[in-house]
Amino acid sequence: MKNRIFSVFTQIMEYIIKYFKLTVCFAVILIVLSGVYRVESSQTAVVLRFGRLTGVTPEKQVKKPGLHFAFPFFIDKVIKIPVYVIQEREITVHYKPDGSVVSPDIEENGYVLTGDKNVVLIRAKIKYQINDAVRFTLFNSDAGVMIDGIISGELTCIAAHSNVDSILTSGRAQLSQDVMRNSQKIIDDLKLGVLVSGVELTEITAPAETIRYFEEVRNASVFKATSFQRAQEYASTRILGAQAAAGALKQTAVTEQAERLTKARGEMAQFNGLYDQYARNPQIIMSGTFRQRVGEVLKKAGKSIVVPAGTETPVFLLP
Repeated sequence: MKNRIFSVFTQIMEYIIKYFKLTVCFAVILIVLSGVYRVESSQTAVVLRFGRLTGVTPEKQVKKPGLHFAFPFFIDKVIKIPVYVIQEREITVHYKPDGSVVSPDIEENGYVLTGDKNVVLIRAKIKYQINDAVRFTLFNSDAGVMIDGIISGELTCIAAHSNVDSILTSGRAQLSQDVMRNSQKIIDDLKLGVLVSGVELTEITAPAETIRYFEEVRNASVFKATSFQRAQEYASTRILGAQAAAGALKQTAVTEQAERLTKARGEMAQFNGLYDQYARNPQIIMSGTFRQRVGEVLKKAGKSIVVPAGTETPVFLLP
């Protein structure tokens, strides 16, 4: 009986040892396969071995898209970074959630002060891309929070040197460009491994208590710009009309001058010719000229006139 029990026990132990070996082999295979990882087309990856970056050169430190192999998870840690993706973050530090009443608690309200001592609420969106996977992963505990702080600080600083009318209207694009340029400089100095591709001011508004007054100012500015444009168009039309009229008058004057000069020269030539004849025979010229002029008068008068000759025989002049 004891031998039989011992035999059964021996068989059970053999089965346990056999399946234990299979389990261990299967576990080893799983552990080995756990080191195989895939990097997507929009990613790169870095491998930390016992917390230390692997690879002796930057090219070997960063793993390109594709299949790669690392040691098991308790030895190597694979960190994937979306370097080929444009990422976005909302900056709502300077915009109260309900956008209504201004509170004296700046942490609760989040407004900014402008250079002309006005209050404005700003909501922004930043677009950025990771351009240094190693620095972004290893040297920044929370890059997103740091980026939010940098953008927020630059918004506050630049708005403090601008007037509210400029921020709400024509200076909006310039404010966005200045924030992006200054923020990128700070990010580069801090070596965050991030490239800012755009800062969009999605909403800039005045507090509810002052919106009506800002709208009045904005409408007045629009009316001023429209009136100025209309005045310029009217002035251009009047100037063009005046220039055209002046050109026509000048041309008419030039033409009339030429006609009068031609007529005067003709009359002068006629007079000079008549004078030469008069110098040679004054009596004949006087009589002929007199008759010519009087004949012209009679034609205009339309009736006969008798002109005494100073003698007993009268002289009759007919039209």
